[in-house]
This record gives sequence, structure tokens and C-alpha cells, in this order.
Amino acid sequence: TSLKFLFNILDKFSRFYLDIERELKAKSKTNISLKVFSLYLSGFLYTLIRLKHSSWISVKAWILAQRKRKLYSEIINSQNTYKNIKFNEYYVFHTALSSKTSTKSLQLQTLAYIDVFDAIFTKEQPDYLISIGDSRLCIEIAIALAKSKKIKVYYIEQGPFNTTFFDDEGVNANISIRSKSNLVNHTITNVTTKSESNTKKYKRSPIYRGLDIVLMSLFENTFVYPPDLKYSDLNSYRSKRSYSKLEHIKKEQRALLILQVPLDVNMIYHSPNYKSHTEIIESIYTNLPESLKLVVREHPLYVNKYEAPLYEFINKNNILIDNSTPLNSALESSKIIIVNNSTVGIEAILNYNTVVVLGNAFYDNQDICLKLKNKKELPTLLEKALDNIPNKTKIDTFENELYNSVLLKGSITDKTLQSSKTIANHLLANE
Repeated sequence: TSLKFLFNILDKFSRFYLDIERELKAKSKTNISLKVFSLYLSGFLYTLIRLKHSSWISVKAWILAQRKRKLYSEIINSQNTYKNIKFNEYYVFHTALSSKTSTKSLQLQTLAYIDVFDAIFTKEQPDYLISIGDSRLCIEIAIALAKSKKIKVYYIEQGPFNTTFFDDEGVNANISIRSKSNLVNHTITNVTTKSESNTKKYKRSPIYRGLDIVLMSLFENTFVYPPDLKYSDLNSYRSKRSYSKLEHIKKEQRALLILQVPLDVNMIYHSPNYKSHTEIIESIYTNLPESLKLVVREHPLYVNKYEAPLYEFINKNNILIDNSTPLNSALESSKIIIVNNSTVGIEAILNYNTVVVLGNAFYDNQDICLKLKNKKELPTLLEKALDNIPNKTKIDTFENELYNSVLLKGSITDKTLQSSKTIANHLLANE
């Protein structure tokens, strides 16, 4: 019997998936059939050029949405469920990206995805759906339909320290390790060492990314561009501004606030207390103990690109921005680290820093950080952070759990891939 794998991918990850296929075919006695479905042109072309099954799924759905526009419109106007899917729940991420994207276009695209994946799963009956991430319209619909048809779902995401997340529950705040809340009775067995940070990275041809950006630039504001690709993180490219060297602040006085990508699933789906970085900065600055001085660090892709009110507040209150100090040094020289749910949070925790977590994250275990439950608790939590002493044993235990459950050695973007082979071996072991 032919063993089929259905992958739902974003852009640059085609290479990673094809390496999983090579490993599967090399070690399995079963006939392996891999089908790759790409949101962006880059992923579609990368697979197609290598003579592998490739489908530009977002465009396929858009064409179907136009062809069945009248039927879909009638469904949208008369009901909330289509093929047992409550379709209005699946495009929230995209409406949060920009108010310019019409809800109607997203609804049409949603129904088209339901039909596309329903037909695929009915015809193919894949053994697995393996997805990069667990958000975005296409991915969420594919996952919902796969689960309804009892198809096993796995999730992949780039991890910290040159690693890859691999889990069967989700990624980010949906990852399975969050359910392991009690670290008291766990014993440290065999902590996997972190991957070397100087691992050589794969040099991707700029043509792939360039084609995505050209298409976005030409068609993003037009009718012919799939609505679930509009105003996504691909448009985060912009020249950075330089910063003068930050004035010296004693460690005892420094509270470092880490900003992240604003149009990010973690900010949109996993931030119950704050909906913008301006709101975060205002809240932290207002409630910070007098002995601490706030220092802000911007995400590398969004230097000088956050909302205008954020910089107005920073300038008005003389808040310092430090983008030039190496991250490790910035963490070491800070009394407390404040994150919403940035990946930097786990780096700081494993560095034995006192970390205040404002949103939901895979590492927001109360044994290893200070977790904000609601905004009213913020003044008390920040005061508590001043005297907090990180529990190194529990942090080491969490690190052990992390590396031995959901975190694999090797990054998705390594020149020589390692985690793809680990994933292939896991799939083979579970045949």
C-alpha cells in the first residue's frame, strides 16, 4: 500500500520537506508519496523545479473562490457552518493584520479552502499532515479538516538555539510542553546540549524571495492577490536606522523590554493582555518600580518600523532604545527581562535571568518565570521581580523536558540539515 504524506508549507521550507522525503524513501520499504502545498510562489517553484508534486494552494483556492463566488456568497449570507466547519472562526489572524482586507474576500477564500482540502483528503487519504506553524487561514482549515477525518497532524516551527520544534499538538503557546506545569518531581536525566550558534546556514537563492516580494508589491492592493497573503510578514523589509551606543546603566537599574514582530501570530493569537507594542510600553513604563530604568529592544526586522505612537511615547518619556548591544550582553546586563511572548524569553530563562512574561508562550511556566495573569497584577509582579531569584534546578529541568520532548537539534535553515532526518525517523518509527 502506498504511504502518502501531505504537507502544507510556507515559502522557504520546501527544501526542508524534500529532505524529509529523501530520508523516508531511503529508509522505508513502503512506497512514499509526498505532496507539497505552498502558500507562496517561492515554495511552489522550489518544489516544481525539482520535479516534485507542487501545488500553489492559495492561488488554487482564489480561482475556485471566483468561480463559485455566487454559491459561496449565498452560503455566507445564510449560514455560519460549511461542511461542519464554522468558517467565520478561521480568518481572524488575517483581519488582525490589516483593516484593508475585506471580510467578504476572506470568507470566500475560506470556503474555497474547505472545498479544496475536503476534496484532497477524500481522494488521497494521507497518513499525515505536517504543517509549518499552526496559524494562517490555509493551514487552520487544512488542520481542521484533517482532524475531522482522523488524519494525524504534526507541527513544525523554527526554534531557539538553532533548533526545530516538532510536536503533535501545536507550536508557540499551543505546544504540548505547556501542559507539563509541575516541574517539582521531575529529575534531570540527559539534557541535550544546545546546537552551535555558528552552524553554517543555507544560502537561499534571492530569486525565490525576490519573486514573492515583487508579486506582493505589484498585486497586494489589487483584487487578484489572494486575500490571506495580503499584509503578511513578507512586507517587513525596510532599511534599518543606526543607533548610537547606549549610555551605561547599572545592571541593578536596567529593565529590558523585548519587542517582537507586530503582525505576528504570537501577538495576534497569544496576547490576551495587550494588543499593541505601544500599549505594552506605556503599561510597563507606568508601572515600573522607581529603582528601574526602562530600556527597549526592537525586533531586528522592525527597527524604526513600529507604530508612530510608540516612538512618540518613547521620545516624550526619554525611554532608551538599545538595538546595538549583542543580545547575550544585553540579557546579562539587565536586572529583569520583560517579554510578551518573544523567543528571547526562553533564551533569557535558560540564561537564569528573571523573566516577566506578559502573554502566552510555550515557556510561561510559573516555576521558571513570572507570568502575568491580568494587567491589574502588573505593578505587584514587577515589584516581585526585583527580589526574584531564578530557580536554576527547575530551569534545568524545564530545559531537559524541552529538548527531550518537542525541540530537535538543528535548524530548518541549516546548510546541512539534521532535524529533518530526526523527523523522518520519528515518522518511520510510527508507521
